[in-house]
Amino acid sequence: REELMADAFSAYFLTHKSGGDMTAEEISNIHSVAYSLGDCEIANNARHHGTPQQRRCATMWGASAAQSQDYIDPVDLKSRFDAWYNRADFMNDTCEAEDTPDTRTETSSSTSVSIYIITSAALQMLGALIGFGYFLV
Repeated sequence: REELMADAFSAYFLTHKSGGDMTAEEISNIHSVAYSLGDCEIANNARHHGTPQQRRCATMWGASAAQSQDYIDPVDLKSRFDAWYNRADFMNDTCEAEDTPDTRTETSSSTSVSIYIITSAALQMLGALIGFGYFLV
């Protein structure tokens, strides 16, 4: 869950006009990188980071959220992510949710700590992308 949230938050901040303000081509690269980092471990395995499709869909969701409004408060962004995450196992190839039973519940009681950790991971991903030359200054 945390990896998918980090992917979504990273794409949000990288796409947002007040953040990375990345072009569509640059965002497409982010989707490809996220897809290549996915794994096919059993979902309840602690080492599972999300399937390739889930990771690509998380970045697509984050990028889309950045283009829909001027600014989304991080707590609201997390709430929206949680709603999206409830459908993550039921995404088709175009990242649209198919029939989804609403069975997942939030297990963490420390929302602000989770947001801090995920935002830190998003910023680390941004730093890594800059280091890999995804941004030309």
